[in-house]
Amino acid sequence: MRRKFWLVTMLVAMLGLFLSIPVSANQLTFGVQTHLPDSQVDKSVNYFDLKLKPGATETATVTVTNGTKKEVKIKPKVTTATTNLNGVVEYSKAGKTDKTLKYKISDYVKPTQKEVVLKANESKEITLEFKMPNKQFKGVMAGGLQLQDQNALAKKNKAKSGTSVQNQYAYMIGVVMQQSTQKVTPQLKMGSVKATQENYRNTINTTLRNVSPTYVNKLSVNAKVKKQGGNKVVYSQKSTNMQMAPNSVFQFPLRLNGEKLKAGDYTMDIVAKSKGHTWHFTKNFTISADKAKTLNKKDVSIQKDYTWLYITIGFLVLAVIGLIVWWIMHKKMKKQAEENAALRAKINSEHSNESK
Repeated sequence: MRRKFWLVTMLVAMLGLFLSIPVSANQLTFGVQTHLPDSQVDKSVNYFDLKLKPGATETATVTVTNGTKKEVKIKPKVTTATTNLNGVVEYSKAGKTDKTLKYKISDYVKPTQKEVVLKANESKEITLEFKMPNKQFKGVMAGGLQLQDQNALAKKNKAKSGTSVQNQYAYMIGVVMQQSTQKVTPQLKMGSVKATQENYRNTINTTLRNVSPTYVNKLSVNAKVKKQGGNKVVYSQKSTNMQMAPNSVFQFPLRLNGEKLKAGDYTMDIVAKSKGHTWHFTKNFTISADKAKTLNKKDVSIQKDYTWLYITIGFLVLAVIGLIVWWIMHKKMKKQAEENAALRAKINSEHSNESK
């Protein structure tokens, strides 16, 4: 019972799906109410957390209600949980899963309706069919049921140009399936390391793989980049309070925050921790001169160095001033020479007249 309570508490806290959560809270066009089946682990929550035997099936329903005066067209879709760049579990987007994932929840949870049309102030039920894989496994299958207003989505896409914020008109309901509430030990592995960009800003991404069918909760990562064979830290970053979905891939970004990438041979040193578990990874990687130059040129956060431009402009300004001074002095000297020549000519003329 204590173990069961721990699992439910973890899921409520980490999934963040206490109830049907709208992706956008603005101008929602319909409401949602879940109807939990008998196989539900905890009936006090509004997301699906089912415990079934191998090969068992289950049916559950979700009531959707159109509270507007316009037609609402809902397309139900089940997605598998993944991990985004910020270390947050995604349920609404089709992200990257790890190759160790044996069972995608989207293959075992199917809405019976491809589309549900609601007239003004009308309610209907969406039926979900659950089927547990035939083979035994430990851990959980995790994902979400996305309910999106297709009419509002079409309107959003039509008005997309010229706007920066758009409503998604969608609900996301968590879906978890398991055969046992037995705790599974999380396991992380390290994949590739490469220099890349996120939103036109330089990052060094490390692929962290959750190869276990369980959430990695309260994840912290301390990443350091050193020159190969040396101990001096060139780049570093600490991130805390993150989470990884079961059997998912996390492209952990070490953000350079306006610092330039430098070409060279490096070692990525990572210490990851999660609720009493610790992993230490190291991997060598190379940043080529061409790669560094290309990414630095595109990075909008790097302050450009205009030193040589300022020197060149200063030199040109001094050169122009010098030319102006030379021209003025040359003009004065020429005028003085002409005056001197005229004076000498006058004196010579006067001497000539006196001699006569």
